[in-house]
Amino acid sequence: MTTSSRFLPHAERLVWLGFMLFLLITTMIYIYRGFGLERDVSAANQEVLALQMRLASLTAEQVLEPARLGLTQGQIRHLQRLGLNDPRVRLVEDLAGQPELIRHAAVHGGRMHFVPDETHVLSDRWVLAVFEDGHIRGRMLLEYEVAFGNITWQVLASSLD
Repeated sequence: MTTSSRFLPHAERLVWLGFMLFLLITTMIYIYRGFGLERDVSAANQEVLALQMRLASLTAEQVLEPARLGLTQGQIRHLQRLGLNDPRVRLVEDLAGQPELIRHAAVHGGRMHFVPDETHVLSDRWVLAVFEDGHIRGRMLLEYEVAFGNITWQVLASSLD
């Protein structure tokens, strides 16, 4: 029996022992990383829950379903029968041509006017409009009536921002 054959069983055992030790260390690393990830996920879940609770407390007083604004199809047809082909556009244009409805004085040489892009037709009776002179701004709630294509306006409330 040669020297190399005598050490062969010991070398084979050492290789197996090394392989088993490698598997054990690898398994321990994965287990350790798994516990770390589990802690991270748990902390993230707790943070999400805390944020959801805060959001719920902040929105507890809010209306669940907002009011519908704008003209319904029926209201559009009604206003068309009264003489307004494109009711929203005609209402905004007509209001823009009536700056005398703005009862607030302009400042620094400006001229009060309605801002068409910020004029909202709320219904077949009311419009919420923003006005400004380049220096100050305000809002106005107006009621309108349509007869034979003519629009009459009445200011219900007005305030500066």
